[in-house]
Amino acid sequence: MKGARAFGVLLRNEWFKARKRLAFWIALGFYALFTLMNHAQPFLERSEGFRLPDIWTDVFGDESTMVVIFAALTLVLLSATEFGWRTARQNVIDGLSKSQWFWGKSLLLPVVGLAFIGVHVSIPTVLALIRTDFGAAEGSLVPLSVFQAAGGLGLAFLSVAALAFLLSLVIRRTGAALAVWFLWIGPIESGMLPALVRRFLPDYTGWLDYLPFSNTFPLLEFRNYDAAAYERYAAAVEAAGRTPPPAVDPAWHLITAAAWTTLLVGIAYISFRRRDL
Repeated sequence: MKGARAFGVLLRNEWFKARKRLAFWIALGFYALFTLMNHAQPFLERSEGFRLPDIWTDVFGDESTMVVIFAALTLVLLSATEFGWRTARQNVIDGLSKSQWFWGKSLLLPVVGLAFIGVHVSIPTVLALIRTDFGAAEGSLVPLSVFQAAGGLGLAFLSVAALAFLLSLVIRRTGAALAVWFLWIGPIESGMLPALVRRFLPDYTGWLDYLPFSNTFPLLEFRNYDAAAYERYAAAVEAAGRTPPPAVDPAWHLITAAAWTTLLVGIAYISFRRRDL
């Protein structure tokens, strides 16, 4: 198999296996329920504010961290079990090369990401459409900044999911891979490591913002892509008597997310090629 045909076959193969996995649908359904419950209360209470284009600051924000975590967790469930169930070995016996198996499995990153981000965006959008008065709407209901924010969320997921994918292929046990992944994004990257660096290297803390999980936070905020949204945010912060943080240019964080994704998937490939199934 070569070129586009090989890509299509590998993609269909992975989608066939993913859609047969109950864990995939349970995780996706649970996240859909979580998203619906998260937006149901403001939808019922904010008759004037829960509409397009006002809703985008709620869709893309701190709570987007949950879609990254849910989707990456699902990726581990779909990847690590290939080794415990020996399906990876069987696929190679059936005719796939190790490289084809790997790159086919890596297609789960965009597939799982699109599924979860699609749920994350579509549910509040449908609710907001119910409340939107199209006749009174001014300007674009879906501005360019929405697509920029969606792209930023996608890259944020890929960079964190690439770490989960690497651990799945290195450890090859679902529980252990999840444990190490949660340990890194939680106690290590978000706790112990920053504390140690700030204590012993207080003049060299800037790089901490570009670690795989920490780097995602600026990519999740809609105000970092939309100047009007930042102005509204700054005005609200000032009205509360606080000083608003400066606007963040997401460009370097986008580049960093792409670099982390490439690096981690590359390490996973090299490690996978050197080991037996």
